[in-house]
Formats: sequence, structure tokens, C-alpha cells
Amino acid sequence: MKNQSLSSDERERKFNENLVCEYLKHGSVDEALRVNQYSFPISYAGYQRVLDRWEIVKAAGPNSKLNETLGFLTHFAEKNISLETLYRKMPPSFRTSVATLYRVLSYIKEGITRRVGIGLVFSHCNDEKKILIGEDISTPRIELGKLYGSLSIPSGFSRKRDPREIAILRVLQQEVFADCAVKKSMPDIIPAHPKPFMFLDVADVRIEVFHISLSKKFSTPKHFSSFKLRNFKFVPVEKIVSGRKSKQNYRVGAKATVLGYQKYLELKKRRVVTNPLVYKSELNYQLANIPIEV
Repeated sequence: MKNQSLSSDERERKFNENLVCEYLKHGSVDEALRVNQYSFPISYAGYQRVLDRWEIVKAAGPNSKLNETLGFLTHFAEKNISLETLYRKMPPSFRTSVATLYRVLSYIKEGITRRVGIGLVFSHCNDEKKILIGEDISTPRIELGKLYGSLSIPSGFSRKRDPREIAILRVLQQEVFADCAVKKSMPDIIPAHPKPFMFLDVADVRIEVFHISLSKKFSTPKHFSSFKLRNFKFVPVEKIVSGRKSKQNYRVGAKATVLGYQKYLELKKRRVVTNPLVYKSELNYQLANIPIEV
């Protein structure tokens, strides 16, 4: 009865908002349609046009396979067995080939990056040393040691051809302001001509990390929403990097990002900030020292 009382324009808007919501939740039009058993009365092209009208930045490539590779290599770094032995333990649902894993591992050893990503460090309006983190609630992969609820800064994959503003907006829509994206009310917080304060290498992905100082309005966790992160909170940098008696897991690269941000603040205080800092994740250091057995 409630929907019947809405005007045709309101019904269409709610329908379109649901399409956008499902896209952000599942990461692609194909997956959104599949999960909903192709029940939406709209064509594939029509779905894409709705996303364009809502100015949704499309996902950057097959993220599931990139995440799967990162997950496997993280698990591999923790195990004292050969790559192929671990690979044979993977379930049939594991889609990445062993050749791809060897190739990525060789790139890591050579210090080569082929893909790009974006990381965002949001600081509290009253304290640059308090940054926004959330719990990763994307699908856990127990066989890869990927647990539910790992702490993370907002981040995601990008494309080399993307302008930085577009790459940042993609992460904002997917990991920080999903509700705003659905309601077509994204806040204007992307800095003009954004420049990264650091580069972080995670496997063969070079992540450009940007600092965004939030206004008072957005310095409360209630404003943030995502289908990938939850329980947003501002945490002192020192607490994250010290890790005192902490059993909390972090998404790969998160701690290295915070270490880089801490160094960035020190340099800025001394007024010697120059080129972006360059860091490697702990994963890369671990994998670089593991022999490749072919």
C-alpha cells in the first residue's frame, strides 16, 4: 500500500536507488543481476545507464581475482610450504592460475608494479593524529586466512588512466559514503588537484595514498556507510602503529599506510615535505625473501 501511494517519479527513483545499492553491494552489474536471479525489470544496458545518471564510478576491473591473488600470497607468506603445495590445497572455487601467482611473485622480487590502487587517510577535524578506520566485512576466505572484521583504511583498486579525482571518488562511493552515493548526495570533499603523500607497494599493486582532513560535519562516524566496511571510528595513529598487546588483524597494507602517514606528519611539522614517500608493505618484504621453486 505504501508504494502504491507514491507517484510514478518517486517509484522510479526508489527503484533506481535500489539498483545503485545492489551494484555497490556486489561490485558489478553482472553479479547484482545474478544474485537477484535476474528479477529486475531492466536490461543490462538500462542498468548501466542508471549508474551513469547517478554518476557512479564503475569498479576497476576484476577485483575478485586481484583480491584472491593478494589473499593467496598473504597466506603463502605465513606458511612454510612451497607455493604449489599450498595451491593444491585451494578449493575448486579458487580461480587464479598458478602461473599468475608465480608471475606476481617474480614481479614482487624485482620490485615491479603493474596495477594501481587508491588509499585514503581521513583525519579528524580537531586532531590530524586521529584517523578513520573501519572493519572489513567483505566475504571472508578462510582457506586464504582472510578473516572477518580486519581493520582497514578506505582503499580500492584503480585504473592507470583514471584521473585522481575519479579514482578517489570510486573509493568514497564504495567504502565511505555508500548511502550518499545511493541518494545522489555525495559530499564535496575531494581536494583540488589531489596529490598523494605516499606510494605503497602491495604485491604488484602501487597504491597512491591521499590525506583528506575532514570538516567538523564529517568528523563523526555516523556519516560514514559502506557495504565493505563497518564500525567506523577515529583512532590515534600511535595506537595503530604500536600494536600494544593487540590481537586485531589489519587488512594487508593498512599498517604500512599508517606508518607512512605518521612519517608524513613528522615531515610536515618540520616543513620538509617534498616528494611522496615510498613504502613497501610487510607482505612484499616477506615474499621478496622466499625462494621461488618452479
